[in-house]
Amino acid sequence: MDTTTVIVAITAGGVGLALIAIMVAIVLLVRHNRAFARDMRRLVDNNAALETAASQQADAAHDLIEQLRREATVATMPVLILLDEPPIGIRDQPWAAVRVRNVGNGSALNFVVWMRVAGNLYHSAGAEAKGVTQDLHLAVGDTFEPGPFQNMLYVGQEHGHLDPGDAVVGDDPSANLMAFCGDAVGNRYRFNLRTGDPAGVWDRGADAPPWAGAWDPRLSSARGMQRETKTVWASVPEHDTRPLVEALQDLLTALRDATPDEHIGMLGRVNRRPRVTEPSGDSGTGS
Repeated sequence: MDTTTVIVAITAGGVGLALIAIMVAIVLLVRHNRAFARDMRRLVDNNAALETAASQQADAAHDLIEQLRREATVATMPVLILLDEPPIGIRDQPWAAVRVRNVGNGSALNFVVWMRVAGNLYHSAGAEAKGVTQDLHLAVGDTFEPGPFQNMLYVGQEHGHLDPGDAVVGDDPSANLMAFCGDAVGNRYRFNLRTGDPAGVWDRGADAPPWAGAWDPRLSSARGMQRETKTVWASVPEHDTRPLVEALQDLLTALRDATPDEHIGMLGRVNRRPRVTEPSGDSGTGS
């Protein structure tokens, strides 16, 4: 065997070993990529499971907080009902339609009743009936009814300056007697005393509902006042000033044509001009 043959054999053997090494490396790389892909899918699945668990825990925590809030609300919520609904014939009278009792679990703070009857507005009052402004609170079991220290006061006619609006008290008999109050945690409520429907709730921190003017009618009556003012001004007729101008011109002409021996002042008084005595012809010496 000559040298060339040996070199060729060695070269072929080296190339074969290199090819084998490359094939083994490719196989190992494919296996590694497959294992890496499985690990990545496992990580993705684990992350999805963790996110799902976290979302479920967040929802559970939110539900728990909401449940605690509802329980706290129920524990401190007043419930206002109308007592002894009078007969229909006298139901709309202020003295017959304002007996309200708190049968809830908490005190009714800043209690107020609004009533609209035949175009007139009435507002419940506590100590302010004696001339002192003071908030009225109803403890559990307390009753608001006419008496020396609490009553229904006449506010004015509907659509006036102190009308809180239909969202507070409507004109229909099913909405013309509404009670409002707050609780110990800052929520506020609206009760329809006629129908006894579930209370409307204004949660603490939430946007004010349309009936927020129950405690301060000026918040909901400004727009009505602007509309009323515009209507009043639009109804005033425009007067024709031409007859007045013509009469003044006639009076000025009469003043200019007055007789020479009369002097007419600006105040309309007629004064005689002072008469000037002419000097006498004699010298006063008695000649």
